[in-house]
Amino acid sequence: MNSSALTAAKMRFLRTRFSFPYNLFVHAKFSEKTSKINEESYRNFSSKKNEPFFITTPIFYVNAEPHIGHVYTAVLADSSARFHQLIGCNPVVFSTGTDEHGLKIQQASLQANKDPSQFCDQVSVLFKNALDKCEIGYTDYIRTTEIRHKENVHSFWKILLDKGYIYKGKYEGWYCTADETFVSEDQTTLVKLPDGKEQRVSTESSRPVEWFSEENYLFKLSKLRGELLKWLISGPVVRPVRHYNLVKSWLEHDLIDLSISRPRARLSWGIPVPEDPSQTIYVWLDALLNYMTVAKHSHSEMNVWPPSIHVIGKDILKFHSIYWPAFLLAAGFDPPKCLLVHGHWMVNEQKMSKTTGNVVSPQTCIDIATATGLRYFLLHEGVPASDGNFSMTRLVRIANSDLADGLGNLVNRCCGKSLNPLQTRLAVSPSSFEVCGSPGLELLDLLRRTPDIVYEEYLQWNFYKGIDQIMALVRGANGFFNTMEPWKLKKEGQMDTFNATMAVTMETARVVGTLLQPIVPSYSERLLDKLGVPRENRGWDFARLQSSTADASLGVQETLR
Repeated sequence: MNSSALTAAKMRFLRTRFSFPYNLFVHAKFSEKTSKINEESYRNFSSKKNEPFFITTPIFYVNAEPHIGHVYTAVLADSSARFHQLIGCNPVVFSTGTDEHGLKIQQASLQANKDPSQFCDQVSVLFKNALDKCEIGYTDYIRTTEIRHKENVHSFWKILLDKGYIYKGKYEGWYCTADETFVSEDQTTLVKLPDGKEQRVSTESSRPVEWFSEENYLFKLSKLRGELLKWLISGPVVRPVRHYNLVKSWLEHDLIDLSISRPRARLSWGIPVPEDPSQTIYVWLDALLNYMTVAKHSHSEMNVWPPSIHVIGKDILKFHSIYWPAFLLAAGFDPPKCLLVHGHWMVNEQKMSKTTGNVVSPQTCIDIATATGLRYFLLHEGVPASDGNFSMTRLVRIANSDLADGLGNLVNRCCGKSLNPLQTRLAVSPSSFEVCGSPGLELLDLLRRTPDIVYEEYLQWNFYKGIDQIMALVRGANGFFNTMEPWKLKKEGQMDTFNATMAVTMETARVVGTLLQPIVPSYSERLLDKLGVPRENRGWDFARLQSSTADASLGVQETLR
């Protein structure tokens, strides 16, 4: 799409998007029976009504500005948090934030000629602003530079030390600064650089590694393999299945003890080891403990530990599926109930990177297709088990097609004053559908089936499948409306059929707006406001046909911005 066409499409979406008035100890070997975790078992995982639901994103590293990959993680978590609120989980605790320690930050701030603290302040606010603009309804935005977090890290370190899981020793190995981790020899390879020189890199991330030999504190990870295996096969703790199988393959081999500190002479920007200021705590131990900091400071009177689910990208799976539960088990805490692991985003079939200059800024997307359009696109196109492909053209097209032209125009038509001069949402019941004959009965069948299907898809993190079901209902409603031709019915004086057609259409739009609340919250809010739906009638119990005996007034007729 050329720039002028893209601008035109952008303007069309901006005009129409909200203008409704107008337009588990076990043996090292896994048996086939115990190792098989299938999709059906995932159905056993969910929080129940009036139970806590604690969901997190990873805290984002502030060595660079936010991109759509960060937003995708946050939107996934946000949609799940909103869904669990709708189904009655209480409380819902949802945390996100920024990871602000480590060698990469130290180096980045040096390059920017800024104090590390100042550098972190500036970049952290960029992440917070991006999340806020994308309507991420977090309950806690945590920064690892906060005093409450430093206190929690020191407390946790002392627990591990008292339990005998920390000792001091010499650590040698290849270290990847970009990944903030030591890499074993067999996980590195030599590559030729363009200038003909050789560089050793991590085979997993393709990033450069350097040889380090230093005295550090080490964590007895090797003693926890059995407990980690037990946790892994206790249920659907890592999903999708492909990532569960990867973690299982890692645990089929012996684990080596993990270096959990760095000499302060090399890494000064971080939390010092308690009673040993010559060492800095390993950035990943520091960062992972953010989840516990949040739980400790939750405003809820209920104990929200352990986390219900961590939403993470596939690149940090090992840290969350091996190191994090190991730290918790060693300290005597329950590990997380589940990890939801998602893929990365390509841009026009190419890997997104600063080198190629194709990193997509959330703000650019918002400027063109609004936050609603961006959220909808990411959840419509994103499949957690695989990588996604971003295209600005496709973003605009999908936002226009589904939201503006599909749902928006449906509401516009049945709320417009030419057909609805009294500005009412008419009483509705199954008989309203019956009055409309076979088109009405077909729509009634679809309307009755859709909410339960969407519920299951949302519960299983298949937001894209849930959206497909909802849009099938929207298409069904538009087809019904066009078939019934209410403008003709009104003109010909067939008022019973006309009123039934209008009631059926608005009721379908109301159900659609309720179902879409986790996906596009502000858009759904405007839609339900327009239909005059009371706020107390927007929970999941109302996401199906609600018979009524009295008409209701529509919302105020004005352009919604």
